[in-house]
Amino acid sequence: MPTADYRNAKGTRIPGNTTIIGSNLGWSKGALMYWAWNEGREGRDFRQTRDAAANAGTIAHEMVERDIKGQPPLLYEGISNEIVAKAETGYLNFLEWKKMGNFELLGMEIPLVSERYQFGTTIDILARVANKRSIVEVKTSNDIYEDMLIQMGAQRQAWDENHPTEKIEALHLIKLNKEAAAFSHHYWDSLDMGWQAFLCLRELHDLHKELKKLK
Repeated sequence: MPTADYRNAKGTRIPGNTTIIGSNLGWSKGALMYWAWNEGREGRDFRQTRDAAANAGTIAHEMVERDIKGQPPLLYEGISNEIVAKAETGYLNFLEWKKMGNFELLGMEIPLVSERYQFGTTIDILARVANKRSIVEVKTSNDIYEDMLIQMGAQRQAWDENHPTEKIEALHLIKLNKEAAAFSHHYWDSLDMGWQAFLCLRELHDLHKELKKLK
């Protein structure tokens, strides 16, 4: 997905939250580099391993997204029945969660700009869940990573800044395991620590730009 072009009220381009996080947070990069190195040591191309492992989770993610958008399901020709079956299991678990929470879609792909902190973000899913205005993130991943929590903390801040009388009341993270599309749900009333981490990264982002001018 191309990087969104966020601009402030003056028309000046400002960084997106994923750019700020991805450029300045290195907590998980060591493990990723070791995994890629180990794949090479075993004679495998880590790109092929990554893409193959993501099949079931990616398909389940697509099923979930199409359901939320009210689009009909797709036929997955050329993909093994085993992978599709795993994806369908994850998707059916999502439907059960959606029913239990009385899920009501309020909007999708909502771009926001924080004038106060000068960053942009896009909320993929805004919904009422268990009668609370919520940000819902669906991730294809084998773990919950810190950058996900930081991202959601920043999204909540940007929404609340733009909608002070309709603030976010809950945050939901749906994780679909890459290999098996196993479903798990994670919930927070707020992610203040994630927001504090983002503020540090936002400051570091500007410092990085200034340091580059000294070279």
